[in-house]
Amino acid sequence: MIGDLLTLIAKEVTTYIDSQVKLPSGKKTVLLYKPNSAKGEIDIPDNTIALSLLNIEQELSIREATIKKEVINGKVYKQDPAVHINLQVIFISNFQNDYVTELNYITKVIEFFQQKSTFTPSNTKGLREFNIDKLTFKLNTLELSEQHNIWSMLGTTYMPSVVYKISMLTIQKDKELTQASVVKDVQIDTKRK
Repeated sequence: MIGDLLTLIAKEVTTYIDSQVKLPSGKKTVLLYKPNSAKGEIDIPDNTIALSLLNIEQELSIREATIKKEVINGKVYKQDPAVHINLQVIFISNFQNDYVTELNYITKVIEFFQQKSTFTPSNTKGLREFNIDKLTFKLNTLELSEQHNIWSMLGTTYMPSVVYKISMLTIQKDKELTQASVVKDVQIDTKRK
């Protein structure tokens, strides 16, 4: 789900940027991309913006602690509590030897989320299939030390980039039938032996 959702987001941003600026190469502008290779080296194609997942965090403010149960026709159905998560993603601009273009493309990413910070099924084709009612994108301003940690983790020096927090995805497995039947009455033996 997360990979498919981020692919959808990359397509949305690409559509916006491509309507604003044309790349001479005709390549996709924004790609969901793992920014480093198996060797730990930066591996983002030239003339692209890489979208990559930085972190998954659980949203604890609306955590459901109990299992939901339903009884239908004498059978028990249970549903474990949903997990609500936020994603932290990074857009990295890579236009070799053209720092101005890298900065301009990051500006286009910021423009896109400034004009469309909320995604719903009515304004984003394909979002309905993920059973998501609303996603909110918030620019995440990082301290220099946090940026340093990210770039160290990625195994390279700083590249023009911007980080967004995506709130909120709900992960919920479908209802499952349990093998237990409904308890209809309880008998207590009060005789002492």
